[in-house]
Amino acid sequence: RRGELTVLSGPTGAGKTTLLCQLSLDFAEQNVNTLWGSFEIKNTRLIQKLLQQFSRHPLPNPGHPRIRSALNALADRFETLPLYFLKFHGGSDIDDVLDAMDYATYVHDVEHIILDNMQFMLTRQNSKDKFDVQDVAIEKFRRFATERNVHVTLVVHPRKEDEGVKLSISSIYGSAKATQEADTVILLQNEAKRKYIEVKKNRFDGTTGICNLFFQKESGRYGETPEPGIDAGQYYNDKDNNGNGNDGAGVKNTEKGSSSGIMESVGHIPEPVKP
Repeated sequence: RRGELTVLSGPTGAGKTTLLCQLSLDFAEQNVNTLWGSFEIKNTRLIQKLLQQFSRHPLPNPGHPRIRSALNALADRFETLPLYFLKFHGGSDIDDVLDAMDYATYVHDVEHIILDNMQFMLTRQNSKDKFDVQDVAIEKFRRFATERNVHVTLVVHPRKEDEGVKLSISSIYGSAKATQEADTVILLQNEAKRKYIEVKKNRFDGTTGICNLFFQKESGRYGETPEPGIDAGQYYNDKDNNGNGNDGAGVKNTEKGSSSGIMESVGHIPEPVKP
């Protein structure tokens, strides 16, 4: 919904970026122009994740000419999606970020903006009171969403909690400003072998609730139910074939899929937006 601000929070490594990648792809495939601001993960790594989700299969090593051809085809398909990327990374000036967002809404008619995440974005701000800096930034993003009639999704890390403790609205880092200004507050919960998203606030119609998530390792995507023939109890923490974490619980232990299943299509990255 245009003109709204969504705050998403969850434990470190829970899979917030993975979830937002999938949502942004789903929106882009429905021709919703989407702008990514990834302040924690470099765009090259982010786009690799997006490509895997877009192909619904693992990306193979492009050593063989036929594989390179398939990847180029995938890239050509990916390039047609209305996805745009900010060039900022790490600590950034909020007004510069807003200028780039404004440019994207004017030139590319962007409808949805993802900012991942608040803490990394604000690391360069010179102030003794981090809460005040965060409150000012949230107020500016709230105003931008309203005045430019776009949906802004903002990732805000939670306060330090004991591992396994269920998050609440009060767990979100900073003052109450973030949750007060937000139209929607979503928490990504990790409970032992169970992972789910919980809608804690919904100003639009008041509907709240939870939705179970099951990570599908081959596609790098989430599903609402376990894959056919797989018992939910078989989903658990694991590492991928490169030794990287899987962004949290709910991963089925499967072997890496073959390259033959790749959608005939990553490629050419849409030109990033800058002020």
